[in-house]
Amino acid sequence: MIIMRSEDLAKLIGVSRSTITRVINNYPDIPQATREKVWKAIEKYNYAPNASARKLAGAKNKMIAIVVLDVKNDVTHHLKTTDDTLIYNNPFFAPVINAVSDQANKLDYYVIISIVYSKEDLKKVESIFNQKMIEGAIFVGTQEDENEFIFKLIKQGYKIAMIDTSEVYSKEHNAIYINPDNYEGSAKAVNHLVELGHEKIGIITGNLNKLSAKERLDGFKETLSYHGLKLSEDHIFQGDFTEDSGYEGIKSILNGSNKPTAIFVSNDTMAIGAYKAIAELGLNIPEDISIVGFDNSFFASYLSPPLTTIDISFVDIAKRATTLLIKSIEGKEQLGIVEKINATLIKRESCKRIQGKF
Repeated sequence: MIIMRSEDLAKLIGVSRSTITRVINNYPDIPQATREKVWKAIEKYNYAPNASARKLAGAKNKMIAIVVLDVKNDVTHHLKTTDDTLIYNNPFFAPVINAVSDQANKLDYYVIISIVYSKEDLKKVESIFNQKMIEGAIFVGTQEDENEFIFKLIKQGYKIAMIDTSEVYSKEHNAIYINPDNYEGSAKAVNHLVELGHEKIGIITGNLNKLSAKERLDGFKETLSYHGLKLSEDHIFQGDFTEDSGYEGIKSILNGSNKPTAIFVSNDTMAIGAYKAIAELGLNIPEDISIVGFDNSFFASYLSPPLTTIDISFVDIAKRATTLLIKSIEGKEQLGIVEKINATLIKRESCKRIQGKF
């Protein structure tokens, strides 16, 4: 077998040797385009199988992957045709990826990032496993359609941890499931609004193919029901966790005559769009409409007014998943663990008490 050195690969694709090293070691300062170029070259020039050769020789790669899934097979993924990115400056993915990288490095492991936009992209992930480049992986945001792919990896003996993935199959397939308590968080959001006297409460959901969106909607509906409140169909808008869907959601919900007095927005990114739409409608927060978000993103306290939201420690989730995955790898046994990370209500200035209530 001919072993290609990193300097040879660097010359072939016109980058520095240090760039290749930084991509493999997941340094955050590498542009996504460069990162993709390097990984394509690794596969094209057969550089990756060297990791397999080291594995066959009995050496540990001390490398894991974090696989971020945002699969859209029915339409062309918008990130394929724009300059937008899925992970950089993203209030959910960015802290998760950074925390996984930091925790892995503390435990002497390196991290590969793989972003999956379609089922075709899953083949690239499978290739990383088959080439023995990694010891295990953390999957973030899987949907029902991707489950069989992951279960296949588990059966093949690969060590797997999952974030924002339903643990319904945990009894059939040992894996590590670390999720925020989305249900508890949305329940706390509704309870807060009810305590302020709100009875007509709307919701902008996230992508309902995602566990987090489903659980937040369930918690919202069941908490309203617990308080004897009805959810009007025209007070629900199905968003997708993007700023644009928050904007469209507000326009849809507040367009009718039966306006709610408060809206639960299922993540803070959508709340940015909600704020913009509310201002365009000539309304004020919280005087005309109260808003509660979810995630306690870094910008939530800087919105005007500062956003009341649900705090979830994505850093704790990511660190826990990384620690348990590496424990599985080192112990040579897949751990079967299901854990929920607590949600906390952060009260700020985007909610108002209804006059004459309580």
